Amino acid sequence: MQKKNYNYYKTLVFSLFSLLMITGSAKAQIPEDFPKIPSYDIIKTLTPILERASVVIIQKEKNKPPFITGILLINEKIDNVIKVVRDFEKYHEFVPNVSKIRILERKEDGTEIVEYNLAFDVALGLKFKITYTLEQKYDEKNYLIWGLPAKGREQAFSDVRFIEKYYSTEDGRTVMIYSAYADLASFGFLSKLVYKAFPELQIPTLVSVSTLFPEAVKERIEGKKIIVEPKNVDYEKIKIPQRLPIESLLPILKTYRTIIVSWHPDENNVRFFSSYSLLRKDINYVKSQITNFESWKKVFRIIEDAKPTQIENGYKVKFKIKYKILLPIELEYTQIYTWIGDSRLECEIDRKEKRDIEGGFCSWDFYETKSGTVIGYTEFSDLRTGSYFLKLLMDKVAGFGIGLRVAMVSAQAEYLRWL
Repeated sequence: MQKKNYNYYKTLVFSLFSLLMITGSAKAQIPEDFPKIPSYDIIKTLTPILERASVVIIQKEKNKPPFITGILLINEKIDNVIKVVRDFEKYHEFVPNVSKIRILERKEDGTEIVEYNLAFDVALGLKFKITYTLEQKYDEKNYLIWGLPAKGREQAFSDVRFIEKYYSTEDGRTVMIYSAYADLASFGFLSKLVYKAFPELQIPTLVSVSTLFPEAVKERIEGKKIIVEPKNVDYEKIKIPQRLPIESLLPILKTYRTIIVSWHPDENNVRFFSSYSLLRKDINYVKSQITNFESWKKVFRIIEDAKPTQIENGYKVKFKIKYKILLPIELEYTQIYTWIGDSRLECEIDRKEKRDIEGGFCSWDFYETKSGTVIGYTEFSDLRTGSYFLKLLMDKVAGFGIGLRVAMVSAQAEYLRWL
């Protein structure tokens, strides 16, 4: 009897030890330098926002690559979403700029070696291709997919990686979280033409990529286009998105400090973009700094000059902008800023003045909380009318306009660090 009990406990201990070893090894497969994934408790508070927009987080953690995380809500059950995401060889049918994906090898442990081929027809005869190969793993139980550079395979970048997480909501929909990083400066062609001349575009470009893929999946499943550029804008119909409820924003801002909201297109295919930041500053101090327009050129590299004048209930500011994306682009226009109560400052391009951009709208939203001041910046500018070269890029490269506008609101978020 004692021998039977001894054998029983011996078997039990061995089984538990084996289970712990298996669990531990499964967790260890995900590298430590991957970003933290928002909990479902945080995601639930974002639902009112995710029904109208994608949410982006720029995760700059110490000693980790700067991952960009895109979060969006898909109106479909989680298993059906996973089927679309796992069908790599059909990506060329719906993911922007993907020309071909090949599964080169499937290993016994479930690891897949996947080759990605991207193709860009930029403009003015500029065409290029990118090929990189990832070693990917799928944790079916936890709805996790992640990938790292495959050793000994063709690589366009010195480092490129991603991780995806899926949550099933209580009402049967799916939240998709996609985090990606690529060392864009290591890719020679882009490095010479774009990123060495304008290095701050690396983060916004990655933001664009990290939102384009999940949005492409949403398009595929729901059958409605959201990766769009407006062709003809009716400025009389454009409305700036309303202030977001602070109770939806605060939980995620307490964790990540800054998020970007990429609004879904309206009936005119116009997409607004917002950045929200939580600051340890007094709300009145923040307002005074935001309306100190002359100081903007000290912070924003692209602003050459800003000349404000006081008007009734607001300001009139003449801007000179200069930046370089392959070719130098110079723009001049005048913005009219108007206070709406004491918590929102709205602006629009003065279309009665001479201008290089046909039209544009923005707003600054201020929230006072116990955790500090939350400030939101929202914008849409009709950049297609500001430069023929920009129009070419937006027509040729899917998502370029989205990336450029994300760059603009990202710059505003970066400015807040100086307050």
